[in-house]
Amino acid sequence: MRWLNAFLRLLGAFALVGMLLLGTGLLFAGHWLTSDDIPSVADAIVVLGGDYHRPVYAAELYRKGYARVIYVSRVNRSANEELLERYGVVPPLQESIYQRILIAEGVPPEAIRLHGSSLLSTLQEAESIAEKLGKGPGRLIVVTSPTHVRRAGIIFRHALPGWTVMMSGATNQPFPERWWTSQAAAREVVLEFMKTLYYMLGGGFRSQDGAGAQAG
Repeated sequence: MRWLNAFLRLLGAFALVGMLLLGTGLLFAGHWLTSDDIPSVADAIVVLGGDYHRPVYAAELYRKGYARVIYVSRVNRSANEELLERYGVVPPLQESIYQRILIAEGVPPEAIRLHGSSLLSTLQEAESIAEKLGKGPGRLIVVTSPTHVRRAGIIFRHALPGWTVMMSGATNQPFPERWWTSQAAAREVVLEFMKTLYYMLGGGFRSQDGAGAQAG
């Protein structure tokens, strides 16, 4: 039985070390996930689906002259939207809301271009843009939420190797430095951390993986 007790103590020690390493990793995950690039003049701005802070910030970049074209994703309906449609309540498409926000923020309609169809994930958004724009070379500013910057950057650079991709987290969407004290921020960090690891291990979300999810 001594060998069993020794084995269990060793196993417990490994588990404790693993938990400490995971906790340390998550502690610094907020900074790692939100580190974006300093934008410079580009051929286009790509604003990702999923949050309405993003088109507001994309419009700000447009007004400052960083690019003359903004690409907006046609994303799939969320599960909640599909449920509402069953009861005759038809919410506006997200890309239509994005267009209205962009126009209200000073972007002319002719500068807004749609791409894709029923896009579920960041991976599909990147693939759709790659198909739309071709091999490059060129320069893109990709606008997303602060916690989404790291994963989106990895995905877009894989999908568009001929392009210089500059990631820009929406500054109008504040992210607390002590993110673990905010329920919403903590949820975002843990989810993005796991999604990033999943992608780096070869995983990816596509439309057929599950209906009703939203791009992100």
